[in-house]
Amino acid sequence: MPLHITNVSRRQFIVSGGVAATSALVANHTPAGEPDKQGSERVIDPDRLALLSDTHIPGRPDVMARGVNMTNNLRQVVGELLALKTCPSGVVINGDCAYLQGLPADYQNLADCIAPLSDAGVPLHLTMGNHDNRGPLYDALANQRPEMPLVESKHVSIVQLPHANFFLLDSLFQVDVVTGELGKPQLKWLVKRLDESSDKPAIIVAHHDPQFMPPDVGQAWGGLRDTAPLFEILKSMKHVKAYIYGHTHNWSIGQHEGIHLINLPPVAYVFASDQPNGWVNLRALPDGLELQLNTIDPADHRNGEKITCAW
Repeated sequence: MPLHITNVSRRQFIVSGGVAATSALVANHTPAGEPDKQGSERVIDPDRLALLSDTHIPGRPDVMARGVNMTNNLRQVVGELLALKTCPSGVVINGDCAYLQGLPADYQNLADCIAPLSDAGVPLHLTMGNHDNRGPLYDALANQRPEMPLVESKHVSIVQLPHANFFLLDSLFQVDVVTGELGKPQLKWLVKRLDESSDKPAIIVAHHDPQFMPPDVGQAWGGLRDTAPLFEILKSMKHVKAYIYGHTHNWSIGQHEGIHLINLPPVAYVFASDQPNGWVNLRALPDGLELQLNTIDPADHRNGEKITCAW
């Protein structure tokens, strides 16, 4: 579920899951050209978003997996974001924010990691992945539960930039189960909101990868099991230009029937040794998206590479 966090303290998330879908999310950031709290001039680019995915933050900062300290990686990325001369208008963590089962301690460690972003006034948007868990998060933040969710049991919203609208969807099906699902109510909501927002290119963001072929008999869906109905909707809406996802821990750019597919790298660990981990600096253009890869290893030959998805 998209969680929109502004002014995150080290002990509390501030969560709004009931943002009016036709309104831009209000960012409590330092205006362009004004000094931040440290006295440095910060320039906000309203057409930029920093895209992170698969942070897998554990309850203790010393926990490692696959030879990687996930907490250190996220702290590094936060530091890089704060050091940018041209800052994004927001940061998106696209699911699997927590390590495995979305435990309360995981989210507390996550809050500690991202607190410097809040201190700098950078809005943060989270979506839920299969390793996240609504229950523990809301147990800790019961007073932040939306009274009127836009979609029952799913929390959805739209982030509006000058040149594109980003639809943040909720693909969590069951905690610690690899399969993703949007569900009919969320798809119905998406159709309505896309119809009402056809004046700009639409970018769809969800944690799970599209899985166009069903699994073999007896096998679980590894990606989004309602990929087919989702893409029937997206193909019918000519202003839908891209689908952004994580989940596979794989950095790749492709297309499916004219829709750009952008698979974000993980901030945490990779599944294949030839894949980078890191984050993506996205800029929405009048006729496309510019994507810059920023790798955890600064010596990686792909660090800083730029790819344009044009339309």
